[in-house]
Amino acid sequence: MKLNIAQKKAIHLIQGPCLVLAGAGSGKTSVIINKIFQLITFYQYDPSRIITVTFTNKAAQEIRWRLLNLLSDKIIKQLFISTFHAFGLKIIREEIKILGFSSSFTLLDNQEQLHVLKDLALIELKNDIFLLKKLFNQIKKWKNLLLSPELARIYIKKISHEKFFDLYHKYTNFLRSHNLLDFDDLIFLPTLLLKSNVLVRLRWQKKIQYLLVDEYQDTNGSQYELIKVLSEKNQNFTLVGDDDQSIYSWRGARPKNFYFLRDDFPNLNVVKLEQNYRSSGCILKAANQLIANNSNLFNKKLFSTLAFGKKIYIFIALNEVHEAKIIVNHIKVHKNFYKKKFQDYAILYRNNYQAKIFEFELIYQKIPYHIHEGNSFFENLEIKDLLAYLRLIVNPYDDIAFLRIINIPRRKIGSVTLCKLKSLAKKYKICLFFASMDARIIFHFKKNTVLILHNFILWIKKIMLLIPKNSKDILDLIIKKIDYINWLNKKIKDRILLKRAIKNIQIFSHWLKTILNKKVLKRPMTLGDALLHLISDQNIHHNIKYNNSLSMSLDQLQLMTLHASKGLEFLVVYIVGVEEGTLPHKKSILKENVSEERRLMYVGITRARQQLFLSFCKNKIKFGTKEHLQPSRFLLELPKSSTVWVNKS
Repeated sequence: MKLNIAQKKAIHLIQGPCLVLAGAGSGKTSVIINKIFQLITFYQYDPSRIITVTFTNKAAQEIRWRLLNLLSDKIIKQLFISTFHAFGLKIIREEIKILGFSSSFTLLDNQEQLHVLKDLALIELKNDIFLLKKLFNQIKKWKNLLLSPELARIYIKKISHEKFFDLYHKYTNFLRSHNLLDFDDLIFLPTLLLKSNVLVRLRWQKKIQYLLVDEYQDTNGSQYELIKVLSEKNQNFTLVGDDDQSIYSWRGARPKNFYFLRDDFPNLNVVKLEQNYRSSGCILKAANQLIANNSNLFNKKLFSTLAFGKKIYIFIALNEVHEAKIIVNHIKVHKNFYKKKFQDYAILYRNNYQAKIFEFELIYQKIPYHIHEGNSFFENLEIKDLLAYLRLIVNPYDDIAFLRIINIPRRKIGSVTLCKLKSLAKKYKICLFFASMDARIIFHFKKNTVLILHNFILWIKKIMLLIPKNSKDILDLIIKKIDYINWLNKKIKDRILLKRAIKNIQIFSHWLKTILNKKVLKRPMTLGDALLHLISDQNIHHNIKYNNSLSMSLDQLQLMTLHASKGLEFLVVYIVGVEEGTLPHKKSILKENVSEERRLMYVGITRARQQLFLSFCKNKIKFGTKEHLQPSRFLLELPKSSTVWVNKS
């Protein structure tokens, strides 16, 4: 790709802080790749001291892959290109002694974190699911603000539930005593350490010669502080992002980081990438006029050398069933007329529930489709089971893993036994693994129960001894020893689901073996390292299913939320349900803050390359009641000269 003037300027800004405002489809990845190339080839930067962080493993892999055309494999291996969380994990690994954790720590996912909080807050919250989720989100917020339990109590004056402070403290102690971290800790712990420990801070500032950050608009408070503390000495960094595509505030992303950046680095160089290489002029005109209704620190206007293209059609439907019929019929006619494939088309919507009615119509009309459901590969039950086995082998203090696998397959350890075992572990101040082999349990359980627990622990210990010899075959050994496939065969009655589960296990086994061939901290990868690598590098911010690339290579119509569409592009895009209360969402209207919803619409519009179609319903049935709807304000903000309203009375 030939670089334009703005891209060249961004690439050659080597000294000092640099913010690249990269509009949709403006070739931001080319800037990152060419800048890395320039730093190494022309400015003699040490590849091992160039850090590049982004939010998805997919984005990191794309950067590595494209660098193969410019740099040798030897140089690329020296570069650190990974996710924010993997970078935080790198710091934690190297500073593990100072942080006070054992190197065999394991990670909790969000569901496990909720489970822990539920157990810890049983008395205080009385199984109130609403309060539990509120506590879960509050702890995430505190960690994103870099507030420990002690600091949260000091600095947060107003909170609806005073007990949350104590529960946060209780939760933190639980994690430490069980040698566990949650995902937020991967940024929270290293950032706090760097800010509080001068020697550690100076060591890491010296290690990093140049820092590049992709998707800067998605950074939260703790990630911004991590960038700031690492860069405050030499200030040599390039942050690439688009304030107009900041759509993840509900997951902690903070658009204000653009303002903080300008204040904290007064000599900041700002480069705007405004030439779009993806969309027609008509689509860009609509996107520009829409987003101009937001107040931004930096204003930019996308332009293209491509043809102006066709106008944007807005379909008016009587209700959601009528809308689905209009859109699906239009896709069929459009595809046949323009000789396109189904994979060239995407239907985008604000909420997942909107997909169902389109799915019914697509099935009825026998159109192949794929719905991007947003589930991570690691959320599959069979993967969770096998991960729990591996986690317990690596970290016997991991009670969450112990509880998951003690009865998978069934070992006749009932809920009463487990409840009693938990009480004993608490009484003796030990974890469940060691409580199960404690001599004192013979006074509390039947002989047969004691024998089952002892045999389970002895078997786990035998596997632990095999790790140094052959960690690559540990997973296969576990699967065979517990006869897991046969157990799945009895448990999963649906043959298609069973085949999918077995395929997932094969993929997981292959991934694990591949990762174990790598090195970490200039030493061979251990099983514990591999697990942390797998879990921390899963697609945290854009959890589109791992097989999306496969699905999109098939001739299938694509259906997904507007959030999931970010980073993708399609020849023809349909954005449906563009009415007040849906897009923008009702909650944002009540809060009188629709700026992020407008950015979400902007993201959807700029996914389209050749043509864009929009639709809204006059009426919808909600909770059994007919509701009259108004077209979204966003439709009225589009240029009249570029839009055509269909079925307008």
